[in-house]
Amino acid sequence: MKSLTVTKKKIKKSRILEVDLLRGFPIFLVVLFHLCYDFTELPNIFSNFQTNIVNHPQLASLIEFCSSIMSNDVIHDYLVPLFAGMFLFACGISTSLTRSNIRRSLLLCLVASLISLGSYGLSHFLKMDLFIPWGIIHIMAFSILVYALLELIAKKVFKKEIHPLIPLALGVLILFTGLLLRQGIKINNHLLSWPTTSAYLGNDLKHEFTFLDFIYSALGKSLNYIDWWPIFPFAGVIFIGIAIGQALFREHRYSYLKPGKYQLVLKPIGFIGSHTIWIYVLHQPIIIIILGIMSLSMGFNL
Repeated sequence: MKSLTVTKKKIKKSRILEVDLLRGFPIFLVVLFHLCYDFTELPNIFSNFQTNIVNHPQLASLIEFCSSIMSNDVIHDYLVPLFAGMFLFACGISTSLTRSNIRRSLLLCLVASLISLGSYGLSHFLKMDLFIPWGIIHIMAFSILVYALLELIAKKVFKKEIHPLIPLALGVLILFTGLLLRQGIKINNHLLSWPTTSAYLGNDLKHEFTFLDFIYSALGKSLNYIDWWPIFPFAGVIFIGIAIGQALFREHRYSYLKPGKYQLVLKPIGFIGSHTIWIYVLHQPIIIIILGIMSLSMGFNL
């Protein structure tokens, strides 16, 4: 009996490697992508950049390389949504395995609020539109909270667990509604679409952000440039992930994948995937501090 209890505890505490890999690989690419973005913004931050950069040709070459990545349409239009989708899909799977989704969603709401407040303050400090009213952490917090409330209703009212078909149907509906609204739907020869206009803060940073702006950004009617993953269609990816997680891991919460000879490669990515929220929240402040110290030591002035 004692060994059976120990085995159950080990299974309960063990992580699912597939989920950590789905989170770890995209978050690693996110860090690299944001690093490139930060390098491309250096000319806009330092007042003597053009005169001082001639003394640092290697830095100039690195910034030029990063600019080519940031201006690449293939990366923006296909690779960024693909890897973000992987991250959100993995979020859905882990949501299906978590017993404390309300606490998890409220914690993410707090993190999302700090990101919005911090990006708003940074926008005014640097005089740049870096505001994130609705980003990837926001969509995760919202979707997990909605699913947690559905779980609560199912257990308290119907005395049942949610069937995987419910989050699957909800996810497909949200996903395709968002895609249709982006492409436009013709109803009685009238095009129904959500044009994505932006710049809440404006070039002069004088536009007052309203609650309606927040709703528009969350639904997908208006965008923010830095980090924007609206409910339509991206919450659909999370709910589809929840359904897949329920189908694959509801009966046995352990990994199907055995690293074997690829352990040296998979384990580090899995480790990154098991700490994604901390990495996502902290990597930009750390990068900005390091780049700031490096740039100031090279003679650049704010």
